[in-house]
Amino acid sequence: MSLSCPDCAGVLHIEEEGPRDHHVFCCQVGHRYAGQSLLQAKEEQLERVLWSAAVLLKQLGDAYERSFKERPGMSHERTSAQRRIREVRKQSLAMRAIIEGSHASR
Repeated sequence: MSLSCPDCAGVLHIEEEGPRDHHVFCCQVGHRYAGQSLLQAKEEQLERVLWSAAVLLKQLGDAYERSFKERPGMSHERTSAQRRIREVRKQSLAMRAIIEGSHASR
């Protein structure tokens, strides 16, 4: 199993620590996580990445719409742009639904 550090994306390795040899996940630069804190950090990382994708899709749709309005263009370009705007809007809505449905029990 390979895991990356939620802070720096470095490779995590497992160290045993304490009298009961608890597992601690450590990366090359010194970020350290106990099991539960790693899960929480990964959940937060996932939410940040998903929101980044949602924002990018919204911005892409806005950019297509602005371009569409500023340069009317030929009918083929208009049809293609309109189709892409619909696709991006649909993807944006799907991404928001994924975000809303992906919250782990806290």
